[in-house]
Amino acid sequence: LKVAYSGVPGAFAHIAAGRIFPGSSRVPYRDFKAAYSAVVDGECDAVVLPIENSCNGEVGEVNDLMFSGTLYVNSIIDLAISQDLLGIAGSTPKDIKKVISHPQALGQCAKYIKERGYRQEEYENTALAAKYVAEQKDKSLGAIASAEAAEIFGLSVLEKNINATRGNLDFGEVD
Repeated sequence: LKVAYSGVPGAFAHIAAGRIFPGSSRVPYRDFKAAYSAVVDGECDAVVLPIENSCNGEVGEVNDLMFSGTLYVNSIIDLAISQDLLGIAGSTPKDIKKVISHPQALGQCAKYIKERGYRQEEYENTALAAKYVAEQKDKSLGAIASAEAAEIFGLSVLEKNINATRGNLDFGEVD
């Protein structure tokens, strides 16, 4: 079974696809439309897309695809979001001066970031932020992402569950 998702390994869509379809082959695509089209075009058997975030509401682009395309939603799961502070091996939360992540993750962790006086920078998604931090090898740079992203990119989880709310992201399986 080939399952399309938007993002890269370690992204929350990648995690959701693995939970919905354990043992499947997860195939990353650059954006929601490309992942959706992969099923329409027969490249993949199903697509997993974020439908709604309990903090930030509906994912408009995905809803547009669902209501204007030919595929059907077959199931929806809630994925609890745990944002973690990631850094290179040997770094500590006190070493971090700047955090990077997706704007939504930065918003979910705003209180934590402010309390520690970190500067912040937006990145296109949480997993790519983790990859960037790993490539920079800079103890003063941290990413806000999943523990799975830390494992994939060889980072350490410096602090767990730093998001203010433990809200979830609803993912739909579409085929």
